[in-house]
Amino acid sequence: MSEFSRLKMRSRRGLKELDVVFQHYLEHHYPVADAIEIQRLDELLSLQDPVLLDMLLAMIAVPDEYAELIEKLRKPHE
Repeated sequence: MSEFSRLKMRSRRGLKELDVVFQHYLEHHYPVADAIEIQRLDELLSLQDPVLLDMLLAMIAVPDEYAELIEKLRKPHE
């Protein structure tokens, strides 16, 4: 299984909103992402849905190492 396929499977979440956000990222940002960003994405996908949603909605602080990736995930039209 390719890395892309593995991440695509892991990005299918329990919340439709997160599914949409991660699907957009995989379609538009993954092809140009570097290894560190892909690693950060993999780490984010290990978090529980409520934590991810809170980060995306700025309800909780985002650790510095994820700030850039979270910003990309928050901007679905780019």
